[in-house]
Amino acid sequence: MIAQNICHAAVLAGSSVLFRSAAALLEDLHRQSPEGRRRKLRSYTVTGVDNLATMTLAPPGAPLWHARKDDFAPRLGLALQPLSNLVLRAGAGIFYDLGYGAVADAMSSFPYRQTTTVFNTPFPLSSAAAAPPPFKTTPPVSVLAVVDPNHVLPRTYEWNAAVERTLGKADAITVTYLGAAGRKLTRKNYYNAPNPNFPGEFDLTTNGADSSYQSLQAQFRRRFTRGLQTLLSYTWAHSIDNVSSDVNPLYYTTNQAPLDHERGSSDYDIRHTFSGAVSYNIPEPAGGIWKSIPGNWSTDSIVYARTAPPVNVVSGQIQFAGILTGLNNPTRPDLLPGVPVWIANPNVAGGRQINPAAFTTPTGPVQGNLGRNALRGFGAAQVDLTLRRQFRLRERLSLQARADVFNLFNHPNFGSPVNYLTSPLFGQSTQMLGASLGTGGQNGGLNPLYQIGGPRSAQLALKLIF
Repeated sequence: MIAQNICHAAVLAGSSVLFRSAAALLEDLHRQSPEGRRRKLRSYTVTGVDNLATMTLAPPGAPLWHARKDDFAPRLGLALQPLSNLVLRAGAGIFYDLGYGAVADAMSSFPYRQTTTVFNTPFPLSSAAAAPPPFKTTPPVSVLAVVDPNHVLPRTYEWNAAVERTLGKADAITVTYLGAAGRKLTRKNYYNAPNPNFPGEFDLTTNGADSSYQSLQAQFRRRFTRGLQTLLSYTWAHSIDNVSSDVNPLYYTTNQAPLDHERGSSDYDIRHTFSGAVSYNIPEPAGGIWKSIPGNWSTDSIVYARTAPPVNVVSGQIQFAGILTGLNNPTRPDLLPGVPVWIANPNVAGGRQINPAAFTTPTGPVQGNLGRNALRGFGAAQVDLTLRRQFRLRERLSLQARADVFNLFNHPNFGSPVNYLTSPLFGQSTQMLGASLGTGGQNGGLNPLYQIGGPRSAQLALKLIF
C-alpha cells in the first residue's frame, strides 16, 4: 500500500523503473518486524504552524492535534399555551460536528506520497529523469497534509421561536424564526512552497471558517376536511459564510496572503422559497352506474418556486506549484461601473446571459472588487400533478392505479451559468436544472429523473395496498 502511493509525474515515462522501485520498497518493509512496520505507518505533522515561514517538521509520532473531551452540548426547549388556540414554542442548542473529514489526508501525503515532476524533457527520458523519488522521512517535504494542532470540533449554535394559532377546527398557521451560527468550522487551505523545508504543496486543515443563517418561515395547514387537505409554506432565508465546503480547498500562492474577502452569501443560499401541496378527493355522483365509474378518484398537486442561487464569477484558473489548478479559489475580477451585468441573448438558455464586458481581470494575484457569490443565476418553478383511483378488492385489500406528471406545464428551469471568464461559454447556462444538480451514482447527487428542474415527464403505477 505504501509503495503504490509513491508516484512519479512524468508523461509516459519511467513506469517499469517505478514498479521495480515499489517492489523493492515493499520487500524491504516485509523484512522488518511487525513493530517496525507499524512505526513506518504513522502520520507526520508540523510545529509552529502559526508562522508558515518558520514552521518545521514535527518529530515522528507527534499527535496530529490535541483532542478535547470537555465539549458541552446542551439543549433547551419550551412550549407554552396561553390560549386554547395559541401555542408558543422556543428552543436553542449547541451541536458539534466531527470535523475529521481531512484526517485521512495525512496518510496519503508525506512520507507515503513523494513525487518528482518532469517538464520540458525530450523523449526518451534519461535514467536520472525517469527514476522515481527516493523514500525518505526527512525534509525537504514535497507534499504534506496536516491538521492544525489547535484544531477543535466545529460547532453550531441554533435557536428558534414559533407561534402557532388554529383557525377554526381544521386550519392552522405557524410562523417561525430560526437562526444558526456556525463557528470554528473546518476549512482546508493549500499553500505553495511556504518555506524551504516545504518546497511543494502544503495542505492545512483549520477551524478558519464560520457561517450564519437567519430565516423566517410561515406555514398554513388544513387537515383533511370535506375531501381537501392543504399545506402551504414560505421561507425567507439568508445564509452567509466565508467558505461553503470543507472538502474543496482554497489555494494560496507564496505571494498571495490568505484572502480575507471571501465572506458572502453561501453557495447554497436561496433567499425565497415557496411550496404548496394539495390533496383532494373528487366527490362521487349521487348513485347508479355513474357512481361506479368516476367514484374513488383523487388528485394531488405539488407547487414549488424559488429564487436564484448565487453565481461566483471568477477570472480563471490560478497556478499552484507550477500547475494550473481546477475550480477552487481563483481570483475574482473587477466589476466595471456603468456596464450592465446581464444582457439579453435569444440564442442562449433563458434568453439572457452574464455580460463578459462588465468585468476586467486585475493585475497580479489579487482579488478584484467583485464580491464572492455577488451575482444570481436562474430561479426555478415547477408544478407536479397526480391522478389516482382506489379499487377496493376486499375489506383489507385494495388496488391503487395512479398517473404522476412532473413539471406539468413543461416550464424550463436552467442551471447556474458558467462562471469562468476564460470560458467561451461564460455567463451562459449549459444545462437544465435537474441535470446540473447531479447525475447520481459515483458522480454524486440524485438522478435527474428524481430532481426538480427537468422536462415534463410522466409515470404510471399500480400499488397493491393490504
